[in-house]
Amino acid sequence: MRKKLIALFIIFLLLPSLILSKIWFDRTSDTIVDVSKVFNEQLVRQLNNQINDYFQDLERSTMPLIAHPLVKEFMLLQPDQAYKQFILTRDIQNELLQQIVFGRPEVYSLTIYSANGLQISNHVALPSQDDYESYLRNTNLGNYNVMGIRWMNNTPLLTITRKFTDTTLYQTSGVLVFNIRLNEIWNKVNNIQTGMKGKLWILDANHRVIYDAGHYDKLGSNMPDWFSQGIQALKPDEPFLHDEKGVTNIVNYNTSESTRWTIVSEFPIHEFSKGLIVLRDHSIWILLMITFVACIIIGGYAFYLTNSLSILERLMRKAQDGDLLLAAPHRREKEIGSLFVGFNQMIGELRRLILEVHAGQLREKDLLLRQKESVLRALQSQINPHFLYNTLEIINSHAILQGVMPVSRMATALADMFRYCMKDSMQVVNLTEELEHIRTYLEIQKERFPELTCEFLFDMTAASSISICRLSIQPLIENCFIHAYENQMLPPDFIRLTGDIQNGKYVIRITDHGGGMPDDVRGRFNSAFKEPYNDHDNRNDGVHSHIGLMNVHSRLRLTFGYPYGLHIAKSNPTGTIVEVVIPLEQGRKDESA
Repeated sequence: MRKKLIALFIIFLLLPSLILSKIWFDRTSDTIVDVSKVFNEQLVRQLNNQINDYFQDLERSTMPLIAHPLVKEFMLLQPDQAYKQFILTRDIQNELLQQIVFGRPEVYSLTIYSANGLQISNHVALPSQDDYESYLRNTNLGNYNVMGIRWMNNTPLLTITRKFTDTTLYQTSGVLVFNIRLNEIWNKVNNIQTGMKGKLWILDANHRVIYDAGHYDKLGSNMPDWFSQGIQALKPDEPFLHDEKGVTNIVNYNTSESTRWTIVSEFPIHEFSKGLIVLRDHSIWILLMITFVACIIIGGYAFYLTNSLSILERLMRKAQDGDLLLAAPHRREKEIGSLFVGFNQMIGELRRLILEVHAGQLREKDLLLRQKESVLRALQSQINPHFLYNTLEIINSHAILQGVMPVSRMATALADMFRYCMKDSMQVVNLTEELEHIRTYLEIQKERFPELTCEFLFDMTAASSISICRLSIQPLIENCFIHAYENQMLPPDFIRLTGDIQNGKYVIRITDHGGGMPDDVRGRFNSAFKEPYNDHDNRNDGVHSHIGLMNVHSRLRLTFGYPYGLHIAKSNPTGTIVEVVIPLEQGRKDESA
């Protein structure tokens, strides 16, 4: 037994603890990886937005050049107008180009080309004519284009073009080309911290590297093959994992729609999870030490338990053989002593139960007799309704033969009502069935009160999908006849039933033109209807004595739950409106749970 206890301890405590520790570590690592993906994704998007803002600001700074009269005049110059070209070049350089370059120190050179082959620049080192032709071709991409990196005097420059458009002919009249140093963009990237070993790099629209921290030799090179292969099977901007030299990195990337630049972030997973690994190892060692100490203690205590359990085992065998006159010895220890006391109580209980077996057999026979009697009563209760239906059918047949059609209609309607009423009142039925029953009931009332006008305003398509308790509306209409008309000494002349959807619930309104009820009575009714539970049985406030209303409300509340039930919307000398609030979905409260 001691070995079994130790084995059970290892199997059901030690192993589950180790497995749960492993699951906890893996799940935590996965969660950290997911969080790091989201963090790096936000970081990359934020950096891309900053770069977009930078280029937008740079674009706005060139607006004075686009609309300036000197620039427009320069675009119209012909190559043979040398003197005027000299004057305009001097004025544009002094008034416009120097001002822009002075306000933006990262601008290396600023050059204006016209479609007639003329150019103005603030820098002596001008691109060749072939470069200008390529700029004109690339203006088809848009008004403002980020071209890529070029080298000038061992300095990497980013070339940006913006075209001039002739407002009369809507054609390109020239190109503004400015080369900017990358230090401003690099500063924005360097301000982003991606961890001790994380890094950022940027690809331009042609998938060439324009920034890689600490690797300036990669500027202008194509994007790595592993990156192009990793993003082929992914959705846009979806992160993925990349293994390089035994290190797994989370790779997030985001491509700007305006610059078509792609910012890539690489971050090693182990920077997040290295603390978890140390915590896991410490937890395992502590758990092993606790297990070792627990095995020693359990082993010593198991020897004591086995001796006491052996005694109890011998007593149980004797009791199994039918010796119920034995007794276990008393022990001081609480657990073992309680076990022995329980054994003695069990033996005493067995002796008592044997004496009661005979009495139990007699009670069982008595219950069988009562059950048969209940079956006979149930069969008898089914005979009476059939007798009633047959009697009404005979009355209907005689009325038809004698030509008394009002009696025929009333007998038929009464038989339909009996069949409907004999079913379980708590049964949930379709609203259209309940409305057909009400129509039958009102047809009988119209025979009693010829001046009675009944209105039904329902969307039967919507009503066919609504559920309601059987016999929920008829008691409310009976209240109209009794309390609204007869008790007020008024002839029943009007009943209206309407149904519509309000605030996600289906509301049925029963309206009469009777005498109504006092405001305090109406208030007590509505207060009782608002109670979340059906604790009405022991109340004696005058409201709960109205069995019809409270019965309908209780059945609706028990079937559909709070806040469904009744509500008196209006009651005054001009009439009363009672609302029945039921859910839009079909089914009982317990079925939807």
